[in-house]
Amino acid sequence: MVTSLALLLQRIPKMGSFSHNLLANRDVVIPRGAGKGLRFNAGSSNVDYALGRNEASVQEALRRVLKPADVFYDIGANVGFFTVIGARLSGPRGRVLAFEPVPENVQIIRRNLTLNQLSTVDVHEVAVARTSGTAELLLADYAGGAALASAPPPPDVRGSMLVRTVAVDDLVEDGSPPPDVVKIDVEGAEIEVFEGLARTLERYNPVILYEVDAGDAPSFAAHAAACAGWLRARGYESERLPDCYAQSDWFVGNFLARR
Repeated sequence: MVTSLALLLQRIPKMGSFSHNLLANRDVVIPRGAGKGLRFNAGSSNVDYALGRNEASVQEALRRVLKPADVFYDIGANVGFFTVIGARLSGPRGRVLAFEPVPENVQIIRRNLTLNQLSTVDVHEVAVARTSGTAELLLADYAGGAALASAPPPPDVRGSMLVRTVAVDDLVEDGSPPPDVVKIDVEGAEIEVFEGLARTLERYNPVILYEVDAGDAPSFAAHAAACAGWLRARGYESERLPDCYAQSDWFVGNFLARR
């Protein structure tokens, strides 16, 4: 039943709130994309996860760069869409570390891991930042919109909470496996995350997938240039992926960076 429902709705691209009401908090089988065949619950987040059509170019890029037995870091994992895809692509000899500070999202990630019987994923209920410690996290009405207080506030901010933070460099130096691929979706705190993994970039050369977003074109262009410039200074070149949000009033770009 849920499989048929997801298949039907993924063929109807503009059902908007109707699709959301039908698929929110439901277990479905993803009908398309890199996650096709995986079971998934999007919670109250974007139903395009359940339909398999979220960020198609990012899915395709991850499919190209993440190989069997690789280690994948999903930073800003939201409800775990790319986490479960990463676990599939890296396979039983791979490893996935998912980082998500919002407790409600962490519960859904764990549900999605259970739905797919995935045992190669470690979930870290923390925000990734420049340093390990604590920080204020601004919460948003949209499940994936929370941002560190050091970043621009989300437009739908609904309060804040204190969260633990971790720098990737500290985690790796404490014995976690170094990443082969890192995906970063942290609502404006990208450079702070970069700075916390600078030594890891220097030593291990992971591929980086990162998202930049802003409410207006000049802010987006400035932040995208700052991210690309920071990475270029460390020997990385950034390539913009095909647009996933062409119809949105919000400015969003996804980038693939390699040394």
